[in-house]
Amino acid sequence: MTSSPAETSLTAPSSDIPAPTPTYSPKPAEKVTPIPMDPRAADIVADMSVAERAGQCILVGVVPSDSPEYIANLIDANCLAGIFVLGHWTKKSKLATMLNAVNSVSPHGIKPIVATDHEGGDIQNIRIPGVDRLPSQEALAQMSPAKAQSVAKRGAQQLADLGVHMIFSPVADVTDPDLGTKNKPIAKHHRGFGTDPHKCGQYAASVIAGHRKAGIISTTKHFPGIGRIAENTDFKASGITDTKTTWHDPYLQSFRMAFNAGSEAVMIASAYYSEIDPGTLGLFSPKIMTDMLRDDFGYQGLIVSDDLGNSVSVFSVDGGNRARKFVSAGGDLAITADPGLAGPMIRALTSMAESSSGNKRLNDAARHVINVKLAHSLTKQGKRKS
Repeated sequence: MTSSPAETSLTAPSSDIPAPTPTYSPKPAEKVTPIPMDPRAADIVADMSVAERAGQCILVGVVPSDSPEYIANLIDANCLAGIFVLGHWTKKSKLATMLNAVNSVSPHGIKPIVATDHEGGDIQNIRIPGVDRLPSQEALAQMSPAKAQSVAKRGAQQLADLGVHMIFSPVADVTDPDLGTKNKPIAKHHRGFGTDPHKCGQYAASVIAGHRKAGIISTTKHFPGIGRIAENTDFKASGITDTKTTWHDPYLQSFRMAFNAGSEAVMIASAYYSEIDPGTLGLFSPKIMTDMLRDDFGYQGLIVSDDLGNSVSVFSVDGGNRARKFVSAGGDLAITADPGLAGPMIRALTSMAESSSGNKRLNDAARHVINVKLAHSLTKQGKRKS
């Protein structure tokens, strides 16, 4: 749950959410709308060194106190995928200085992605003048889907005008009505669209449509859902096991609808799923990312991790190996709120290439990153041909 607000700065929780009436049971073979792979992506990856491919699989967080020169040099020297804007940015000049520095580098002719959390409510990192404070997703769900799309489009366009390419939104997690606001990562922060899978999917699709109209990459999160856990994986390593969600669970409808709406990326949760892959965090699970998401769902977009830098849930794994475990299991873009982990992560990912299977998986991950960049004119090859 990247950029979850601190527990001490919460707004008052909403009242308990009414129980849903699930209306959908997906068929095991039902596939989502495919995202095309640009054939040029493979050519670009083939022309990169192993270390450069590894760098393209890492996105680092930046906060207002970070040195723009340091971050730009880090990206340039390591061919990193880009940055995600973390914390609260309230000064336009400071943000502009950071983005200008980041956009001044283009390692291997590949521009950095600039991403951020922009759900609305508490979860909005860019708060400079000229950028609207968005309503929470819980509030968006009280609007019509058309109005929600309009709000999302305006917010996304404001960020696009600043040079942002990717938003970590929408939140497609369906909240368990038995938990209500005891679900700390979603319901307590007003981050979700509710308890009905179809409604959550409908509004997630509206947000994605708004992002697409603004030219922004949507990142649907947090697959396969964190609406059935009590604790927040950013702050806790216990109380984060979902004991209900199954492989073909009705609660997954919201994600299918988001994917069918054209979500170019999906973020994987750092929770446990005892009915799917017991004992393995979602973002380290090949069953969840490869067998379930890629093979069963047929999703071919970019698979992004939740934070691998500062989230307490992943602290039992050393920094570099967090990225390796994520990519080895089927992930593409490892994000870390700690830029200092970029080096160890690159070394761990580079070591994957020592085996043929590891090299193939690293190449595939880098190819998915480059594919998104081609679609958004972030490589020397330009925009994908229609």
